[in-house]
Parts: sequence; C-alpha cells; structure tokens
Amino acid sequence: MLEIPFTTRRLYISHSKIKQLQITDFRRMSALEELVLSCSGTESIENNTFKALSTLKSLELYKNQLKQIPIFLPSGLEILKLADNSINTLHATDFEGLVKLRVLDIRNNLIATLPSSAFSSLCNLQSLILDGNNMEFVSAPLKLPRLKYLSMADNKLNSLPNGFFASFENLQFLSLSGNFLTKVPLDLPKSLLSLKLEKNQLKTVQLQDMKHLENLSEFFLSENQLTSVDGAHLLPNLTALELSKNQMCFSVDIIITIFIKFTHYKVLGLLIKSPASGYKQNFSQRSTEETFIGLTLFLNALLSVLVLAINRGGVLNQMEACLI
Repeated sequence: MLEIPFTTRRLYISHSKIKQLQITDFRRMSALEELVLSCSGTESIENNTFKALSTLKSLELYKNQLKQIPIFLPSGLEILKLADNSINTLHATDFEGLVKLRVLDIRNNLIATLPSSAFSSLCNLQSLILDGNNMEFVSAPLKLPRLKYLSMADNKLNSLPNGFFASFENLQFLSLSGNFLTKVPLDLPKSLLSLKLEKNQLKTVQLQDMKHLENLSEFFLSENQLTSVDGAHLLPNLTALELSKNQMCFSVDIIITIFIKFTHYKVLGLLIKSPASGYKQNFSQRSTEETFIGLTLFLNALLSVLVLAINRGGVLNQMEACLI
C-alpha cells in the first residue's frame, strides 16, 4: 500500500486492487478513527491487522470478496459494515470483545444459519442488518437487550423459533419482508413501532393476537396472500397500514367502513384486483365487465370525495388507494 501519514484519522479507499490486508499496512496509523475499503476485490485479512488500532471506531469493508469476519477487531469499534461480501458462516468468537459495537451490517452475504451465540458479546448493539443472505434457520434466543433496529429481509425463513424476541425489549423497527413466513410471530416485543412483513406467504392476520403492540404505528403487509385482516381497531396507535397486492375482496360498504373507522391513518394502502386477475369481487351480484367498470368509476369518485373530506378536516396527510 502507499505510504499514508501516521496522523490520518479518516481513510477512504475504493475501486483498488488490494487482494490482502496485512498487519504492516496499518502499523503506524495510531490516530485512525474511520476506515473504508470498498469495491477493491479484497479476499483475506491477516489476523490482528486491526487489533492495534485502538482509536478505530468505524470499519467498512463492503463490496469485496471476504469469506469470513476479520479476526481480532479493536475493542473500541462502534460501527462494522461488511455488506456485499462472500461470508458464509458466523462463529461465537467473531465479535468477541466488541462491547461498544452499535451498528453491524452484514447484508448480502451467504450466511445460511444464525447461531444464538454469534452476537453474545454485543451487549450495546442497536442496529443489526442481515438482509439478502441465505438464512433458512435462526436460533433462539439472541441476547441483544439494546437492539432497536433488526432487518432480516430477503432471506429464506419460513418460521421463527419460540422465544426469538425474548430479549428484544427495546426493539422499534423489525423487517422480515421477502421471506416465506406463513404466520405472524406471536411473541413480538411490545416496544415495536414499525413492522414490515411484505412479500411473504401470509394468508390470515389476526390482529387481536397482536393487541399487546400498543405502540405500533406502521404495519406493512403488501404482496402476501391475505383474504382478510381482522382487529385493526385493537392497535390504537396504528397510523399506516399497507395491504396492497393481496387477495382481499372489498364491497362498497366495506370500503366506506374502512375509511370511517380508520380516518386517523396517515397512509392506508389498498389494491383491489380486477376479475381478469383471477380474484373474485363482491361489488355486485353481477360479474360482467360493464358492471365492474361502472363500479370502479363510482368507487374512484367515492374515494376522491372521502379523501377530500378527510384532508379538509386535517385528519389525513396522505392516502393511497388503487382500484384496478
């Protein structure tokens, strides 16, 4: 590597050809606080390469070809980003001693399982991003009492073990979108503010089983196989409910009821499919295309009036409703 001044505090290297990092590369850089090495084809890192960097707080090694977590990272590290590599396994010792780590991003790797011991040292972790891996199974419990943000989107999960969320007493944001879940986990933490379950295989959602989520304000359920959602009124602080691209049937009176009951929502997403899409409609006893088109025009006009009335009342900031 080039000779870099030993007083350097922030070092950014991108689109280089650095196949390996060695201890000697950073030996004199005792003031380094932030290191970014991206898109450089880095495949391996010698043991203890970063350990002596006692001032290092942020390490980003994304979009390389690393196959494992670097060993013996400095204890003062607060941010670690290893996205878009080829890491396939997590070990209990990978994050040992990183008691100050707040952000861990290992999205878009090849991780297949999530052992419960993998993050046992991360007592101050607040954000964990595991999107776009190959995870089919996760262990319980993960002991992360200060975690606020957890995303495991775009994996291969079809269920979560009982007690998985037991220690997540401060979790506010949870994304499980893009998996194969067939039901909503029942032990979700009471602290949740936002829950994303789009692009799964959910067929029913019983919100009465989630009434302990009294702080939940956003719930995203689009692109599932839902035919109904019951008990939304049991979530008193819910202001955004996304239901588009499901298999739900809405009659005129149901749509009116929805808007009357949930006028406190800032966003209400509905997508109603046409008969040509294969979903049956309850708009009328007749099923002719002419009747459907007429009712679609009527409903669009009805929704426009409702949105206008609600907006004038200052209750709703944004409304999304699609009738196709």
